[in-house]
Amino acid sequence: MTAAQWLRQRLPRKPGSASAGTARRDPARQGHFGLFVRYYLIVVLIYALVVVGGISAWLSITAENSRAYGEAQLRGTHYLIEQRYLGTPREEWPALGEELSEHFAYPVRLAPLAELRESLTPREYERLQRGEVVMESEDEAYTYQRLPGSDQAVALGNFDDVMVQGVPWSDLDLIDSIVILAMYFLAIALPLYFLVYRFWRDLRRLRTTAEALSAGELDARAPEVTTRLVNPLGHALNHMAGQVQQVLESQRILAQAVAHEIRTPLARMRFGLEMLEQAGGDEERAHLREGLETDIQRLEHLASHSVAYARIGRMVGIERAPVPVSALLADLADVFDPEPPLLLSFDSGGIDTLPAHREALELALRNLIGNALRHARTRVAVSVARTDEGYALCVDDDGEGVPEAERERVFQPFAQLRKHPEGFGLGLALVRVVAEKHGGRATVGESALGGARLRIDLPAQ
Repeated sequence: MTAAQWLRQRLPRKPGSASAGTARRDPARQGHFGLFVRYYLIVVLIYALVVVGGISAWLSITAENSRAYGEAQLRGTHYLIEQRYLGTPREEWPALGEELSEHFAYPVRLAPLAELRESLTPREYERLQRGEVVMESEDEAYTYQRLPGSDQAVALGNFDDVMVQGVPWSDLDLIDSIVILAMYFLAIALPLYFLVYRFWRDLRRLRTTAEALSAGELDARAPEVTTRLVNPLGHALNHMAGQVQQVLESQRILAQAVAHEIRTPLARMRFGLEMLEQAGGDEERAHLREGLETDIQRLEHLASHSVAYARIGRMVGIERAPVPVSALLADLADVFDPEPPLLLSFDSGGIDTLPAHREALELALRNLIGNALRHARTRVAVSVARTDEGYALCVDDDGEGVPEAERERVFQPFAQLRKHPEGFGLGLALVRVVAEKHGGRATVGESALGGARLRIDLPAQ
């Protein structure tokens, strides 16, 4: 039996055009069954190609051995038939062939050697001339053996048309092939349908969440999904939604707070301009101009802090690199030069470098030190230490400290426990944003100096 015949008996037929048309429709509108049909046809086609290619290659490699095995199986049958013919007069050979065919499941006949010269290869015909059993290589459906002393050969076959009488329908080869193919298709269909349905159900849930987010429902979150491959996508979608909601909320608070904070200096500037026009002397004009310059500086200060808060707040992540601790503290020492009796000290804790965004970290420490200098009585201490999880950067002062009930509120934008003419309440909010973008946190507690300890914890990785 050739590879082509074997495959024709066992491989499924090519899918019809109607199924292909169904597979080409929009998967989003098919439901899970439409997706199942589409991927089922693809999987069956791939399986069929693999089976066709694999079996064809294997049969081509083992064709010679397969024919030799078949010839060896039929050698005894040919010998017995040969003995019957040799023991029967030549004129009775046709009748003997009909008699033998009645007892075999395939035809038994005599074929002239001249006829076989055309259907056999030269090598096969040479073997036939020597009296060997030869299986036809074209489709392996016939075997031949020359009768000694004659120009004829015993021909057995066609083996592909074997008909067995009295066999139950359930034992027929055709039924066996149908059952095998049915199991083949079912073995693909059942697990594939289960997987496609689970994927479709989970992706539909994520799609519903994504549509809700795009519609402005920023508190929408994806439910927990059961498919392991889709589950990370759900967590990533929820994380992204939380980040977007946090950024938009911080932008909203920032916009509202800036609008509120800008009203007072603008009102004073408008009033100062009106008074400037009515001023009677140079001294009064100088005083009014000084007030206008102060308000302008205050607006510039508000704008720079707002821009920094918005810029860092928009970052989804932050790039980190080794930051030399000694150089960082030296730069901070150059920025701040408090007047006596205030004393500002720095301690690197023996740490050479730490992973951080240099500009963002320096900005956060400037805000912490500036805040501490405004509230300290005599001393502010900046220190860096290694912790189990990473690094701790602390700014301690000996001021009044922060009440425990207010320690969370101080990190909110534009929140000030005590009004300060140079502050807007954005410094500590910016510190928290920088810490969170690094994957760390910012906290406030009690200091050994008697005041507040503002601390930034950064992870080591």
